Amino acid sequence: MKSRPKFDVAIIGSDLEWTIGWWRVSLQRVYPTVTQLSQTYDRAALQWHEHLSLLGYCHAYGQLWKSLKDADLLPHWQDNSKICDCGIGTAAFSLAFARAIAPRAHITGVDVSPQMLEIARQKLSQAKVSHQICQSDLRKLPFADEYFDGVISAHVLEHLSNPEQGLKEIVRVLRPGSPLILAVTRSNLIGRLIQWHWGNRCFSQTELSELMHEAGLTNLQFFHFPVGLTRLTSFVCIGFKSSI
Repeated sequence: MKSRPKFDVAIIGSDLEWTIGWWRVSLQRVYPTVTQLSQTYDRAALQWHEHLSLLGYCHAYGQLWKSLKDADLLPHWQDNSKICDCGIGTAAFSLAFARAIAPRAHITGVDVSPQMLEIARQKLSQAKVSHQICQSDLRKLPFADEYFDGVISAHVLEHLSNPEQGLKEIVRVLRPGSPLILAVTRSNLIGRLIQWHWGNRCFSQTELSELMHEAGLTNLQFFHFPVGLTRLTSFVCIGFKSSI
């Protein structure tokens, strides 16, 4: 009797590997380049804010900031405090932040998509929020060390092939003792469907906690979005740059 060929499947990080008899086949995860991301989100820009609103993200962002304010977890930012929104998109996260937390803060919006940035500029101007916009890769921020009083970021870290580098760059521009408020896609079935469509990754709390600690963030706290679809797809982590 002939023996059957050996068949094994292994998951190595984000890759899949099959061993069939004497053959090994691997399937490697590929992340979009900066240019591909820019082009993808340029195409989506005109409908992006409306889609976020219809899916309940804009409302969920507002409720999140109100919850964090009520819990007294964030600094009491003064007028003209410098806040960076990394991956600002059409400014939904920044607008909710300004309304609930710091209406007189100065928002610096960073994104790779010029079309997203143009819409963000329009919406921040209409809301009379002090701001500037900057087209840049999150991993190479054009700002001095310890420049910002806080960084906020929603659903951007997932798009980086090396999120460690992105987090370290964020920490570099944060002032000691200042917070990063980070929303990411949850590692579950819905998150995987989002991943399939947009080419991003998903995170568990354990994975994100390790990355943030390695980047130099401490006093980590995790939160669920209070309402809606966002509660199922995402979670939030707050970490503070060490003041030592």
